[in-house]
Amino acid sequence: MRSNHVIVALVLAAVVLSVSLMLAQSSSSSSFPAWLSAAWQNALQAPVLTNILSGQVPAVLPQTTTTLDATGETSTYFPAGPVTTDGNPFFTPLGTNGRTCFSCHQPQNNWSINPTTIQATYLATQGKDPVFAAVDGSDCPNLGAAANSFGSQFVQARRQLFNFGNFRISLPPPSNPQWAAVFVSNDPTGCELSSEYGINNVTNPLFSFYRRPLPATNVMYLTPGGRGPVPNIMWDTREPSLASQFIDATLTHAQARTAPSLTVANEGVAFQSGSFTSQSFDSLAGDLTGADGSGATGGPQNLYNYSNTVPFTGFPFALFEGGCLTNAKPCPGSILPQVSGLPDVNFFETNVFNAAFAAGSAQRASIYRGAVIFNSRPFVINGVTGLNDLFGATNLTASCSFCHNNGNVGNDLFNDPKHIGVGDNSYVSAAQSSANGSSTLPLTPDRPVFTFLCPVGSITYFSNPITITRRSSLYGGVSGTFDEYQTSDPGVGWITGKCGDLGKFKVSPLRGIGARAPFFHGGQAATMRDVVLFYNNRFSIGLSEQDIEDLTNYLNAE
Repeated sequence: MRSNHVIVALVLAAVVLSVSLMLAQSSSSSSFPAWLSAAWQNALQAPVLTNILSGQVPAVLPQTTTTLDATGETSTYFPAGPVTTDGNPFFTPLGTNGRTCFSCHQPQNNWSINPTTIQATYLATQGKDPVFAAVDGSDCPNLGAAANSFGSQFVQARRQLFNFGNFRISLPPPSNPQWAAVFVSNDPTGCELSSEYGINNVTNPLFSFYRRPLPATNVMYLTPGGRGPVPNIMWDTREPSLASQFIDATLTHAQARTAPSLTVANEGVAFQSGSFTSQSFDSLAGDLTGADGSGATGGPQNLYNYSNTVPFTGFPFALFEGGCLTNAKPCPGSILPQVSGLPDVNFFETNVFNAAFAAGSAQRASIYRGAVIFNSRPFVINGVTGLNDLFGATNLTASCSFCHNNGNVGNDLFNDPKHIGVGDNSYVSAAQSSANGSSTLPLTPDRPVFTFLCPVGSITYFSNPITITRRSSLYGGVSGTFDEYQTSDPGVGWITGKCGDLGKFKVSPLRGIGARAPFFHGGQAATMRDVVLFYNNRFSIGLSEQDIEDLTNYLNAE
């Protein structure tokens, strides 16, 4: 994928004085990330829809709010009682384009959003809902007047949104990056090389990345009790706190001209922190909450009530002082002990589907078997930066729950972003294919491709040396030998400027994941089965067809 090579200058966007002053005056009690000034300035120049139709926000959300999804029902539980949306910052337009947090975080999608919801909203509102705002709902804001009118051109201008549920994230280059050069090898959206919104903007250069919204629920589990490492709020870990994320999202996604106060931001965070969501009903297996006496402990109320106060000792539990990590009881999200008989590096995510639940139903039995596979089937993990290198182990024998280790919710409590090779050129060898022909999720022509020239050996577990013998504009005017790394999204590396962080992303929480397809940071896997096949191939797990079905059913029932 080396066609259409165009060199781009790696200069950090100049901070516009007026923008900096506006930020400083907007919320003196909040600190702003280095990337925000450039991203905010870029967002403000994007057009807004000519006729904005306010989204349909319910006046009250019941204490237990249940909606249909692809495999059954997903439910959200609010421990404090029903939620009145009027005046709640999460449901209030705080910018210029009519957007609220609710625009892109819907309960039927586990408080994310997916293409099915987007397509239904498009038809219901004739494309006037704020979710379609050109600033990030379109592939690039400069696609012309036709992009604001209901019809095929409107959809074509938003292919990433309609096909994958992806929104455009525009970020300036990091200062003093480790790579010698980076250039655009493929620009299907036309935004990467744009003189208005891309890297060819002389005063405010940015790259655009297309990503799925993470769920705005179960955020209690990001760092229970406020202890442990800084939580990974975003796919690329660029936000230091939920309050910062709320403020920055308002400035960019909602195109606000002034930042909301920290008080308003904290009110929005309080709503998120007080919501617990998971799958509560499976169309074939029935109730997942144990209300029928099955012994299952799925559903959001059980998720909230989960508590484990046993004080664990020894690595890794001592890092988090063991047991219940929050002063409030019950305490959600504690890490549970390792599975008996498995290597010490395995953690255990609560098995919410026990043997009693599995009785009397083929689908329940399948979900139960999938839970056992997820929690206790060992396989060899290799080549994962953010994991193998941290443990100093080229081959690490563990189960799925090793990375999804936060008990009963399935995110990574250690907050180590990981590079597993989704949407890049790091794992595309024939050895990673299998008899069923499933994809390794490599680069595809419908996404941008960024080519980085990194010092040889600077990316752990990756080697792709090329030698440039003369200083050509084709390679940014550099010469020498470099590791050529190509990706559709550099992830954490674009924030830190380190080659070793390229392609790293946070570990997504699993609770309620079946309601927010497609999967991975850019929606590269259309179905849960595709996710299972990817991991089966990537790590040569050797799952049988029955195993694949069971693990798929379990994850959809989380």
